[in-house]
Amino acid sequence: MDKLGMGIVGCGWVSEEYIKAALHDGRAEVRSLVSRSLGKPEIYRQRYNLDCTVGQDYEEMVRRGDIDIVVVSTPHDLHTGPVVAAAEAGKHVIIEKPVAITMEDVRKQQAAVKKTGVKTIVSFVLTWNPLLMTIDELIRTGALGNVFMIEVDYLHRIWCGTKKWLGIKKQAGSSFLAGGCHAVSAMEWFARSDAVEVCAYSVKTENPNDYPGTTTAVVKFADGKIGRTTSCFDAQMPYVFNIGVYGTEGSVRNDKVFAPKLFPGQSGFMTVPCVLPDSGDVAHHPFRGEVTHFIDCILEDKKPFPNLDDAAKTMAVCIAADISSAEGRPVKTAEV
Repeated sequence: MDKLGMGIVGCGWVSEEYIKAALHDGRAEVRSLVSRSLGKPEIYRQRYNLDCTVGQDYEEMVRRGDIDIVVVSTPHDLHTGPVVAAAEAGKHVIIEKPVAITMEDVRKQQAAVKKTGVKTIVSFVLTWNPLLMTIDELIRTGALGNVFMIEVDYLHRIWCGTKKWLGIKKQAGSSFLAGGCHAVSAMEWFARSDAVEVCAYSVKTENPNDYPGTTTAVVKFADGKIGRTTSCFDAQMPYVFNIGVYGTEGSVRNDKVFAPKLFPGQSGFMTVPCVLPDSGDVAHHPFRGEVTHFIDCILEDKKPFPNLDDAAKTMAVCIAADISSAEGRPVKTAEV
């Protein structure tokens, strides 16, 4: 089997994990690195002995016949151009989160993808963390009974100030868009239902980022479930990805499971021994699982998860939370 050609647009911190994931899988190879600055791509080409080109023009890259997959890992506000160009050129696309910082840009990407039918995956990479996969299986098999409430929090001190793009609203969006969307995506995944209404509050601390660093949202789902999610960039504490899933037959609190339907006689929480989502370091994140899943879906013509349409729902919740906290009212996701 010929290998799938991969091109990467945006060669910052995260892009290195895609290079490592492609090398590990073996069914794809990196053939092009595109970035505004050529320093990092050259470092990666040499570090991993890549037989690839290095350049600054993603439009030239997506026109190449030997590129099948395009990874878009530019800053958040610069995703739409390369995503649309890749889709229009018939390339499958991996999109770093968030998809975009406006729903207008998300819809532009969806329109381009729908027109050509290429496959997409959005890098809510914790989907492949063993703990989250275990929780998904507990829900799928009914071990927790009727799941009626989910909470997921992203607590990651990001205190970079407006001199770095992640602290600038027009480039990073908001606390939820810049990082907390990981928690929103997991909450929606576990809910198995679409979010329909969001009510949120924010607080601005001494954090020099030019948007509120902490927002908490309560979410109503179409089937009656409720959710709660917080994105916090402000607290002086280690990284925490907090999960709670509550059902009529069992519940999960992070790596603690109480499911007497599955384990008769259980009288207290048991601990799941697995790799936890307990680090903000991208090298700790399961990009190998994400890339392998996407390649499987391309070769077997299956729907990837979460794809762009799935992620558009997550973006709508994040943006609804930002509107709600700014305007002091509940916001329906259909409004954004």
